[in-house]
Amino acid sequence: AEKLRKKIIEKTKKEVKEKLGGKEGHIVKAINMLEDLDLTFNMLFEAVRDWYSLHFPELFKLVKEPEKSLELIANLTTREQFSMENILRYYGNEALAKELEAKAKESTGAEISKENANQIKAIAKKVLEIKECREALSKMLEAEMLAEIPNLTKVAGAFLGAKLLRETKSLKRLAFLPSSTIQLIGAEKALFKHLRSGTKPPKHGMILQHPLMRKVKREHRGKMARALANKISIAAKADYFGKKDISSALIKELEEKAEKLK
Repeated sequence: AEKLRKKIIEKTKKEVKEKLGGKEGHIVKAINMLEDLDLTFNMLFEAVRDWYSLHFPELFKLVKEPEKSLELIANLTTREQFSMENILRYYGNEALAKELEAKAKESTGAEISKENANQIKAIAKKVLEIKECREALSKMLEAEMLAEIPNLTKVAGAFLGAKLLRETKSLKRLAFLPSSTIQLIGAEKALFKHLRSGTKPPKHGMILQHPLMRKVKREHRGKMARALANKISIAAKADYFGKKDISSALIKELEEKAEKLK
């Protein structure tokens, strides 16, 4: 009984380590953190925009990029500071800077107290710091993945590759999955709905996030998803069984396939 207990414990330890051990575990935690940072950034940006719109609503109609509008708020803050000279320090579009200056002078927004302006300024700076953290983590994740699983990273992309690892729990499991299963990872709800109520079966899951999927015609997405799943499966096997980089050949075939399906 004691021998059996030890064997079970050892087997369990091995399985736990295999599932999300070492580098793979860090990759999954990093992609989770990236998604959390994106959600946090978007939520806080919306809050800053809602509050600052009371003072200068026209800013967000002219400046569409969240980071740029936050940078202007963090550095200029009140409408009185939106001179063309000041704007151009943080936003290099001369025509838009001129328009912003004009809108600041004739804004429909309300006046703002020094206390409120300082609070919005401080929060805008913190939100920008979150974005900086996100970008640094993104670079680290990609570098780590290229070092550990180069084929999967280059074929699927760092973010999609990390998400596939998260869903399958390990590189080993991903490498041994049939490509038809890889194709539908992330489409579990749609698949269950199909099985339960006879709706159309899903043609792809999170593989839809791959840049090449946006290059093909909508009616050809199923074919492109199959091709991608097949190459991702080959890439995962190449990484699991050795470190030979075969990604260039796989990417070339995928790009040729996408070209045919345009």
